Amino acid sequence: MTTADHLHTVINHWQDLVEALGTSQADTWPPVMGIARLHDHLKATEEATELRALERSPDQIGTTAAPLRIAILDTMTALDHQLVGVADTIAGAVQRLPTTRVPIRVAGPGDDVALQLRTLILKDEADDRRWSYTDPRRRTAPFAAAWLLARHDGAPGPFAKLTGVQLEQIASAARWAAGQIDQALELTRQTQVLEQPCPHCRGVLRIEGGDGQDPTVKCRGCGRKWTGEVAA
Repeated sequence: MTTADHLHTVINHWQDLVEALGTSQADTWPPVMGIARLHDHLKATEEATELRALERSPDQIGTTAAPLRIAILDTMTALDHQLVGVADTIAGAVQRLPTTRVPIRVAGPGDDVALQLRTLILKDEADDRRWSYTDPRRRTAPFAAAWLLARHDGAPGPFAKLTGVQLEQIASAARWAAGQIDQALELTRQTQVLEQPCPHCRGVLRIEGGDGQDPTVKCRGCGRKWTGEVAA
């Protein structure tokens, strides 16, 4: 994947992180189970989800706080810190200062030149393409990712051209951020070898999952596959 792909992952999946804050805690990967217990594990997870929903029902006595996935919150905080920090560094190096300090005579009646210069100065100062060091609404991971993407792609604005070192700095931060989101939202399917051998051929068993889908166990020897207790 390219740097642009990684930055788009942050932009496109930030709302998914926000929504994931209020969901039940995800299982760890790999799931702690053997072949015979796979179906029981999935069934227990489903029953536990139903119980948690019941605990939060308004029909119950008292109140129960909505679940908060601390790992998701930690991921979002780390993304904010990292990407905003990189944007601060890049902007400090390539963003041209506003021209508000340029001395321009006060525009009098009919002085169109001075009026045009004053208008250009005000527009330059308020240019939305500038990175903000103070606006909390813009100092967030998705906004920083969009701003860094524009700089990486060489979009026009009050900026100098990025150096190779700066491009690599953005690329490194983007790779890291996309990896954090993949892990937090279980976007990437993972594979792990199980300790126990296949009950049929004693071959190596591998479990695949971690992407939000039901885990599947496959034998590399005989090709049998288990999802729950059903072998294919």
